[in-house]
Amino acid sequence: MQEQVTLLYTRNRSHPVSFLIRWAMPRSRFALGLSSHVIVLARGRYFEATMGAGVREVEEAVALKGQIIVRRREHSVPDLDAGIAWARLQLCTYTAQPASWVPAWACGVYCAAQLLMHNNYDWGGALGLGLAPGRNWADEEDWFCYEFAGGFMRACGRQLFDELSHVGETALLAINP
Repeated sequence: MQEQVTLLYTRNRSHPVSFLIRWAMPRSRFALGLSSHVIVLARGRYFEATMGAGVREVEEAVALKGQIIVRRREHSVPDLDAGIAWARLQLCTYTAQPASWVPAWACGVYCAAQLLMHNNYDWGGALGLGLAPGRNWADEEDWFCYEFAGGFMRACGRQLFDELSHVGETALLAINP
């Protein structure tokens, strides 16, 4: 029996990075990208790859904080359990520890910077979008949100994106539900 996975395409109107992502990934020469982020919703759990935390599994309130859902797409998948198990293997496990020389008042900023540098977010894929021909979007060391959603769909048994070196909003929106 096929189960459903939902991809939530979102953007944050008040965040300049959201605008830059939509500008860098336009739908056409004249239209910004629809979204700047995608969240995977499976059995009431939200999975996403974020710049600040890497891949994470969170509650709805955390995933959607500050986000506007601009499109919601339901997809049938043959093996949702395999997808969820795969996603949990991708979760960022890095925990920042402040160095002994960091003053107490700066520990929060220091740890946030360390997490930003050492999480499993794919900065190269997100920032270099089309600049790395031949790269493997499915490399399981690092993910950015659109690649993570594509990897989740593939782990659920959907055979997708074999010919692509990069997965973005347009490729995900092209998936037949």
